[in-house]
This record gives sequence, C-alpha cells and structure tokens, in this order.
Amino acid sequence: MITILKYLFLIRFRKLVAKDDNLAVLLLILVYLVSAILIYINFEAFRNYVLFLFLEVVIYHLQRSDLEFLKMKRNYKVILFIEYFIYLLPFYLVLLLKGEFIFIFVIILFKIALINLPKYNLKIIKYPFDSFNIYWHISFRKYKLVYIVPLLIIVVFMAVNYNNQNLLYAVFLGLSLLACVPSFERETTEEIKRNPFDAEKYLRFQLKNSIINTAYLVFPIAITLSFLLEWEKMIFLIFIFIIPLYNLLLKYIYFNNSFLQQIFFVIFIAGSLVLFGVPFLATPFIYKKAIKTLKELKTC
Repeated sequence: MITILKYLFLIRFRKLVAKDDNLAVLLLILVYLVSAILIYINFEAFRNYVLFLFLEVVIYHLQRSDLEFLKMKRNYKVILFIEYFIYLLPFYLVLLLKGEFIFIFVIILFKIALINLPKYNLKIIKYPFDSFNIYWHISFRKYKLVYIVPLLIIVVFMAVNYNNQNLLYAVFLGLSLLACVPSFERETTEEIKRNPFDAEKYLRFQLKNSIINTAYLVFPIAITLSFLLEWEKMIFLIFIFIIPLYNLLLKYIYFNNSFLQQIFFVIFIAGSLVLFGVPFLATPFIYKKAIKTLKELKTC
C-alpha cells in the first residue's frame, strides 16, 4: 500500500509541476502549510467557508483516469481514502485544533461517499470555444475544468444569500484563474513558424481568442447574477478578462521557461491586489516584449 501511495503522490505532483522539479514540489507543500496556518489564525473569518477547502479533492477525483487500474487492488478504496486524507491533512489539523469535530465527521463521510460513487460514462462535452487556440479544448477535456463552473455558480448563490461581497469577488478571481489554464499550455515552435500571420497579428488573434473563450465562461455567472437581480455586480465581470490576457502575454515572454511564467504570474496577481492595479502600467512594455519574443520564435 505504501508503494502505491508513493506513486500516486508522484503522479499527482507531476500534473502540477515539472518532472523532477523538487523545488516546485517543496514550494507547493509550503503553500499548503502556510494556508493552513493563516486559516488557523483567522479561523473565525474562514469558518463559514472551510468546506470549500476540500472541494479540490472532489474535482481531482472526478477527473482522474487511474481509478480502473486502482480497482484491481481489493483495498483500493482504503488507498484512496488515505491518499485524500494526506492531501488535506493540514486543514484537518486546523479543524481538530479548533474543536470542529462535526466538520471533520461530515467531511470524512462525504469522502467515503465520493470514493464509493459509481462512475458514469457521460457523453463527451462539446465545448463552444473558438479553436484558434486549441489548448482551450485540450485543457478543459484533460483537467475536466467544466466541473468547476457549477461549483462557482453555487458559491455565487451563497455569496448573495449571505450578502458576502468578498466571497463574490473570490468567485470572479477563481473564474479568471480558470480562464488562465489554457495559457499555461504551449504550442510547438513549429506551429508558430507555420502560422501565416506575423508576430503581432498572431498575438492579437491569441488575445481575441482568449476574450471570446473567457466570455463563454463568464456567461453562466452573468446569467446567475441577472437572475439574482445583482445588476451592480455585473460591471466587475469585466475584470475577469484581464488576468487571462496578461497570462497570455507572459506565456510568450517566457515561452521557453514555463516556471518563470508561473513566478511572474503570481507576482502580477499579488502586485495587482496589493498595489491596486499598479502593474497594469507595464502593459505597453509587456505587449512589445511578447511580440519581440514571437518574432524571435518565428525566425529561429
């Protein structure tokens, strides 16, 4: 069992970071630990939303493709339970230290139900995305990202019901980050070279593609806000488009180094939140830098 769990952890991390990138794995673990510490310190503010911390495992379980292989082991359900328990151990410790035994009991029961949930063979979802950037289709099919949208709609209902503006803004940020996922994928250099457009036109079509496809994600949230008569919140939907566009520019600036793209993406998000959008002033420079890199890729 220990050997199987070891390989499951390796497979999981390889989906999130580059192979043999131990530093990235360590940083990921530190993020989990620091998040748990911050939630422990500010538990009263997070208490009503603590269950959302465990949704990540639900999404991972729904999209994993190795369940049929695991079922060859008689104790595969025990293996899955231990795997999911270890993933979220820091958050379980927070609940334990805060004496939230009911939360722990409910979460454990839910995990058992999730593991025993029968798998249905649903028809392949046909996404409406513009196909100029095929990685929108690839990413959503590969990572089953479509499951996140209904969860965000549920959170919108909760935010409006409890009159929690911060939770609603978190939904907008989450939707924006969801639209960033295709930008972390990379077409080959040969694909860029074979494209008949010059560097600037190619980048503009990529930006246009990002706007169109992000709009498909924003549409269900916009309908939900309209249904709830939250008209004044509709204006904030515009900001959902900004982060994916910047991530697309960073992709082409650091086309040969995805790790640097991830680092500067985090810096950009943090800087925008802390400095009230000051990083946006660098837009002309970032745009020109992305075009310059594309020109180099086309001529190399």
